[in-house]
Amino acid sequence: MVVGNLQYHLQYLEKKNMIRALNDGDYVRYFVKDRSLSETERKIMSFLRRSGCRHILLQLLNNPGMNNKEISQAVGLSPSTVSWNLNKLVEAGIIEREKIGRISKFTVIDPSAIAELLICYKESFLDTLVDGFIEMWEFKDSK
Repeated sequence: MVVGNLQYHLQYLEKKNMIRALNDGDYVRYFVKDRSLSETERKIMSFLRRSGCRHILLQLLNNPGMNNKEISQAVGLSPSTVSWNLNKLVEAGIIEREKIGRISKFTVIDPSAIAELLICYKESFLDTLVDGFIEMWEFKDSK
């Protein structure tokens, strides 16, 4: 990785309070911030640990305002499974539903919180969709 790119990403992680820098005189060393998850973050993580919910949330982060049918086609799950997961996410206060006539559109309430958790714990997901999302989110955030 080019040094400039590395510095950019380290500054981004520090700005998002995910790592801390320690200058010991000769070197700047970076450490993961010790942090415990808040109640809201724990709730979000419980949904991110479920692949169906994680894929739904990734779709909604990339495409806010999708309806059940669009999400179902995008994630490859049956409409009833997607509907069940969407209802659970709405009940938990992670996404919101907007009814337009007979169609419901869904959006993530706090996209930054979910993105930060995905970035912070990406190794634990073992999911290429998460890796792709993180690359796109960081690119979008850099603009």
